[in-house]
This record gives sequence, structure tokens and C-alpha cells, in this order.
Amino acid sequence: MLVGLRIEPRPGWKTYWRAPGESGLPPVFTFRVHDNTALPQIKWPAPKRLSVQGLESYGYDGPVIFPFYIRPQDPAKPVQLEIQVDYAVCQDICVPEQAALHLTLPPGPANATPGHDALRKALGRVPRYQDEHSPYRIHEVYLHKDGEQIVLLVKAEATRGFSTPDMFADGPADLLFAAPKISYKNDKRLAVFGLAVTQLDPAQPVFGQTVTLTLSDGKFAIEKQVQLAEQARTE
Repeated sequence: MLVGLRIEPRPGWKTYWRAPGESGLPPVFTFRVHDNTALPQIKWPAPKRLSVQGLESYGYDGPVIFPFYIRPQDPAKPVQLEIQVDYAVCQDICVPEQAALHLTLPPGPANATPGHDALRKALGRVPRYQDEHSPYRIHEVYLHKDGEQIVLLVKAEATRGFSTPDMFADGPADLLFAAPKISYKNDKRLAVFGLAVTQLDPAQPVFGQTVTLTLSDGKFAIEKQVQLAEQARTE
């Protein structure tokens, strides 16, 4: 059964992705109770690149639905959920918010709600894990030193060509990744994304860290976990 949790900031306000960037706080979903179902796993729609007081962040500048699935362990019994949501909304300043939600789903066949279409659309914005059938593919990732600057280079391909792509890197909290500089080849079917890396803690290494890359282009997004290395890693 597909369920969704909706955050709707006021007009002009924003909320954040799981990796907020240079400002903001990610939403935290705590399931206090999940009776008759396993612990749900929240899914994150691909974010937008936002700016708050000159700081770059990743998130949502309008209503966002976070989908998740539940499966009753005993179909003859109801499912009980109690969820605490801690999140931030920002305009010129960031304001922490908190909500406590309770949901009881009775046994029996699931019926679509009025928000079903919006929920399915949000699920469609959740990045898919890259596989051999993906129309977009990240196929080479490595770090490059340009003087004192470390740049994460990501080579990717799109079967029908790129339109308006973006690349997000979600890794250790002490690493920030700038907006990518993108170059194209082969009628925009091949692209190289260059993301400058900032170390908030210079004592922590960049090489060897694990990062989740999210490549989005229009309504489609893929996700791939990589380990940062100086030599190119071809997939």
C-alpha cells in the first residue's frame, strides 16, 4: 500500500531534501509506532537547486509528498502509525517545525484517496537505482585536482540526449559539492559534470568517501552510490 506524507510550505518558503546543502535542515521522520507493519522507509523525490540568502541549498519550493510503502503483517488487522516529523522551512530565515501524526488504516482492500494522482506523481520523482535498462547512466566517476581545488568529475550518458540535467552529491556532512559545470558531446547524449568540492574539515579525507549521486533531468532521476577515488571508475 502506497502512503505519502505531505509538507506544504507557505508561498515563497522552502523546505529541504535529505542533504540540504549550505543551509537548512533535512526533514527527520521518526515512526514512534508502526503496528502490524515493518518500519516504513521514506522515499525522497529528487530536489531542486535553491538559493537562500546567497547560500545554495537542495530542496523543494512548493508542496512536496514523501511516499512510503506499508504492508500489513496480518491483513485481518488494522495498521497503526504514529509519526513525528521534524523539519525546517525557510524564506529569509529558517524556522524549525514539528508535527505529530497518527494514522489508522482499517483491514480490507485499499481505496484510492483524492490525493492519489499527486502521490503517484511524487513517487515518479523518486530517483530510480541505476541498472542496465536506465535511459540515463552514470558510468565514470573520479576526483581531479585543479591546483588546490578538488573537483568531482562524473561522466554520464542519456539514450535520447540530455535536456536540463543537474547532479547532486549526498555524502559526509563535512563535504560540500558546488553546482556542476556541464560539458556535452555526441549531440548531448554524453555529458561531463564537474562539481567543485569544499572540505569543511580539512583534516578529513575526500578520497575513499562514499557518496550517493543523483542525476535528474526533467521528470526523470537516477541514483547511484560511488566511492570517491583519484582514478576513474568505469561502470
